[in-house]
Amino acid sequence: MTLILVTLGILTAGLLFGLVYNYLLMYTDVFKNIKIRSTQLDKPLSRTEFFKRLPLIGFNILSLYVLSFFGLWMGQGLFDMQWAGIGIFVLHFLVILVVDDLMFYIIHRSMHENKFLHQKIHSLHHQASQPFPLDFIYAHPIEWLSGYAGALVGVILIFIFSPVNVWAFWTWALFRSLHELDIHSGVRSIVSKYIPLMAGAEHHDFHHQRSKGNYASTLIFWDLILGTMLKKKA
Repeated sequence: MTLILVTLGILTAGLLFGLVYNYLLMYTDVFKNIKIRSTQLDKPLSRTEFFKRLPLIGFNILSLYVLSFFGLWMGQGLFDMQWAGIGIFVLHFLVILVVDDLMFYIIHRSMHENKFLHQKIHSLHHQASQPFPLDFIYAHPIEWLSGYAGALVGVILIFIFSPVNVWAFWTWALFRSLHELDIHSGVRSIVSKYIPLMAGAEHHDFHHQRSKGNYASTLIFWDLILGTMLKKKA
C-alpha cells in the first residue's frame, strides 16, 4: 500500500504546485520579466479560455488517479521498496526517463503527422495555443493516458533483469510532473538551460506556436537526430 499512497501523494504534490504556479501566472506579474510569449502571438493569454478547459482537465486527473491506483495495486510485485544504492537508483531513473521520452516523441510526432490522429485527438491539446502550466493535462483522454505508456514499458524492461527501484520511479514521477508544468508555462526555464540536451519551456512553447516540430518533451536530442528541430526563424 505504501507504493500506491506515496505515488498518489507525489502526483498530488505536483498538481498542487501546478495550481499555485497557474494562479501566479494568471493573476500576478511575478514572472513578467522572464515570460517568453510577449512577441510570439497577438492573442493574449486568456483566463476565460483556460476555465473552459477545466472540465476535461479534471476528468483526466480523476482518470489518472483511478488507473494509477489499480495499476499500482496489480503491479506491486514489480518494485523493490528498499534503497539499492546510488548506482541502481540512477540507472533505473535514466532507463524510465529515456524510454518514456522516446515513446512520448514517437506518439506525439505520430499525432501530428497522421491526419486522423491529429484532427480527432491531438488538435484538442493545441486549442491551448498559449497554455498555462496545467494545460499539460488538457488533452484527449486517449492521448493523456497513452502518454504514460512509455513509463510502463520502461518499468517492464527493467523488471526483466531486476525489480524496479521504487525511489527511482518516484523521482521520475515527480520530475515528469514538474517538467510538464515547466514546459507549458510560457516562462523561461531556469533549471533546464543548465542541463545538456534537456528541452525547456522555450522548446515546447515554440511547438505550440507553430503546431509542428519540436516533438520531444524532455530530451532535445530526439528532435536533433530525427530532423524535427524547429529553427527560430522559419
